[in-house]
Amino acid sequence: MSYKTLYRAYRPTTFSDVVGQEHITRTFKNALKNDKISHAYLFTGPRGTGKTTIAKIIAKAVNCELAPTSEPCNKCDSCSSINSGFDSDIFEIDAASNNGVDEIREIRDKVKYAPTVGRFKVYIIDEVHMLSTGAFNALLKTLEEPPSHVIFILATTEPHKIPATIISRCQRFDFKSISVKDIIYRMKYIVTVENIKIEDKAMYAIAKNALGGMRDALSILDQALSYSDGEITEANVHEITGTVSEDHLINIVSALIEHNTKEALKILDDLFSLGKEPLRLIENLIFYFRDLFLMQKMNQIDEQLIVNHSVKSQELAKLFTDVILVKAISILNKTQYEMRRSNLPRVFIELAIFEIDNLLPDNDKKEIISEEVTITTEEAPKLNKDEDIELNGTTENKYIDVSIIENILNNGSKEKKLNIILQWQSLKDIDVNLANIEQLLLDGEVVAVSQDNKIILAYEYDTICAKLYEKDIYDKACGLLAKLFKEKYEIIALPKKIWNEKRAEFVEQFKQNIKFPKLSPIEEPLIVRKQRDKYEYEPEFVKEAVNLFGEDIVKIK
Repeated sequence: MSYKTLYRAYRPTTFSDVVGQEHITRTFKNALKNDKISHAYLFTGPRGTGKTTIAKIIAKAVNCELAPTSEPCNKCDSCSSINSGFDSDIFEIDAASNNGVDEIREIRDKVKYAPTVGRFKVYIIDEVHMLSTGAFNALLKTLEEPPSHVIFILATTEPHKIPATIISRCQRFDFKSISVKDIIYRMKYIVTVENIKIEDKAMYAIAKNALGGMRDALSILDQALSYSDGEITEANVHEITGTVSEDHLINIVSALIEHNTKEALKILDDLFSLGKEPLRLIENLIFYFRDLFLMQKMNQIDEQLIVNHSVKSQELAKLFTDVILVKAISILNKTQYEMRRSNLPRVFIELAIFEIDNLLPDNDKKEIISEEVTITTEEAPKLNKDEDIELNGTTENKYIDVSIIENILNNGSKEKKLNIILQWQSLKDIDVNLANIEQLLLDGEVVAVSQDNKIILAYEYDTICAKLYEKDIYDKACGLLAKLFKEKYEIIALPKKIWNEKRAEFVEQFKQNIKFPKLSPIEEPLIVRKQRDKYEYEPEFVKEAVNLFGEDIVKIK
């Protein structure tokens, strides 16, 4: 066979070619340059991340005619023989099939002989965790004090199975999963050299499916190259890996938003008929909802976290609340667990579709979240006013008294705070009629609690924070806390920005040994709705809209 697979043909031959392991390559380049090589190393990490590759580069560098050098020349006789795999001083041992005491004793007997050509004998023991207990014991003494011309490099994907006595005798290097960005970077180089036509989306799909392994990525690329006709497309990659394209996921989520569960189930059925595995599909759905959540939470998309998503996905993200997305992910995660234990995994994923559908508002209220909900109705003339009426009612500027924050920080109770945090999630379902108030409290973060039962809740957004200062909502919130904790609590709601500033002020003064720190006034007010306007007649669907979206964003025309 003349053809060589891509991962073998493009295995790095120098440290500079290795991607994603800069913390390791830099260490070895410096050690080799200064001729400070240890006698034993342990390489740990996921498959396909470069453990054996770097071991071979080290073997070449220590025996290179230019040694000591930070990089092997790959031109001298020693480097060439190691690259060809026929060097008599380099021993690659597969511990999975050579795991007995006799094999290790043979190594122990031969290490005392000097290398044939190079400066060092290098023993690379792959999957070393597969050695038997007796084999590990036979290796101990030799590993601790080998002859000066011997280097041991042990590689494993499961370091927890290696005895501590072995680990303590080696310098340990932990290889990390290679990022999608680094895998794509390496693939772009290879496809350019090989003149392979491939879509950018296809490269991203390959990198994502490789799960951090460069070898896996190049194996998928090789397979896609054989499968495709001319240009490798994203569809080609999904077909050979059994994964689902973003378009299919968009269609499923769009159908759910429309409450068209029939269409969502039809899409699932089509995917199953194409041979997609239910477990793989649920995994794709979990990651897609995760990406929607991150897009919804972040103002600017971080390419390190979310890459290659279409404008349509970004638009879908805006149609959800973070609460619904978190619940959807939780449902899918629970479904995945149940599917692994069942012989009928398809049934569970179909049930999950119905559960997620139940999370969403009714079909005539499809706007899940927006800046403002507008209702146009023929009933409007029956209201008190002729002009457009906002349900927000009158508002006022709420200036938070900084002395209250001072008091809480000066009289804080770690025990009470810990107790409240531990029970905070229990606020769910205390009173089904106050679900919106429960969620409002859960959206806040308990950041401080005083001895006299005052709680500071920090909120990401000012508008949500301001809702707690509306009298009716505040009274109901305090009532919920009293039900849960069996004692009365006062709530002080703060935007996170203000809380972080005041906490930093307090800590800085505390470090200066000021006994009772004084904080600067909070000049930025919160805009709080004082009361909702009352009307002679209010249609039933208006009340439903208020209950669904909240009075602060509903407007009637």
